[in-house]
Amino acid sequence: MATRQQIDTKEPPIPRRSVSVHQRRLLQALLVVEVGVALADAAYATVSLSALLLIGPLAAAHWLTPGRTALAAATALVLALLLPAVADGSDLPHHVVRALIVATGGLSAVVTARAHARHRAELARMTRIAEWALIPALPAELGGVGLAAYTRSAAATARIGGDLHDAVVVPTGLRLIIGDVKGHGLDAAHTSASVLAAFRRIGATAPDLAALARELDAHIAPALGPEDFVTVLLAEFVPGGVLLVNCGHPAPIRVDSRLRALHPPRACRPLGLSPDPYVWRVRLLPSDRLLLFTDGLTETRDRDGAELPFDEHLHAALTQPTLEESLHGVLDLLREHTAEAPADDLTLILAQPAPAPVSPEAAPVPDEESHHRG
Repeated sequence: MATRQQIDTKEPPIPRRSVSVHQRRLLQALLVVEVGVALADAAYATVSLSALLLIGPLAAAHWLTPGRTALAAATALVLALLLPAVADGSDLPHHVVRALIVATGGLSAVVTARAHARHRAELARMTRIAEWALIPALPAELGGVGLAAYTRSAAATARIGGDLHDAVVVPTGLRLIIGDVKGHGLDAAHTSASVLAAFRRIGATAPDLAALARELDAHIAPALGPEDFVTVLLAEFVPGGVLLVNCGHPAPIRVDSRLRALHPPRACRPLGLSPDPYVWRVRLLPSDRLLLFTDGLTETRDRDGAELPFDEHLHAALTQPTLEESLHGVLDLLREHTAEAPADDLTLILAQPAPAPVSPEAAPVPDEESHHRG
């Protein structure tokens, strides 16, 4: 049985570190507010401001983790207990009651923070289930083609963004789609789902890739705005080669003795912008690999603003013994190259045709052969 080949890096994504920094700064701000309230309460003995000490833990309960909420609550309680020592004419029973109120409010804040954390964890779990239902993992082999895939959303709270990919088996082998919806967020995810639903419905029955692209465009174009579009690359793996339709998508990379970008003979507009798709053919031997990707790969920048170079290091990563090892190598290069949190979604698919018996009557496959279909 084919094993799942959807790679999921074990390292925390960069956006989570950004969230942690934001939470730490927010906690520091809340602690400063608590200290300010305590000093104001001590300075104005005629007005009790002790109830405002609960601002820190109550705010932390909604925005921070239970641990940080507990720290804010403990700080508020310590300040409440210290107030009798700095206030003139302090009334001990009054301060005891005040400390009890602050302690009770802080405890309630911690309980609330724990409940919110459980709810967020459950929501994240249900979101992951929905995401895997929308974009399931590609198997390690499908239709005589070895596959490995990786997808990452630029949003810290979701795995799915504007990128999409899927594959269906056809009598000639395998058809694969990879695409990128303009924009991010729920609107982009909704458009991605619409494209995938149409691909799964007609991907295996369309007479060719050009017809498939036109049907996809007809399905989604009515729901798109005047400036919205979807870049799409369609690939159909056939003996000795691969048929391609590129509607405004980054050119795939053929990996043999070198890296070669497979640019189409002429440009084609993305879906939603009245594309005129056509099919062209490229040689792809069983020893070759094909890297399909979204622009999250080419838009990754280092500290000097340079793109990830398509050099011998990338070639070495893409020629590891297994497809999965190769994608891990590419992700390692990206982590070493990037200087900031990812600003765009990223999808990588690495495909390699399985060896097939060669018929003596089989005609040689040209390196490039364009098939224009109206």
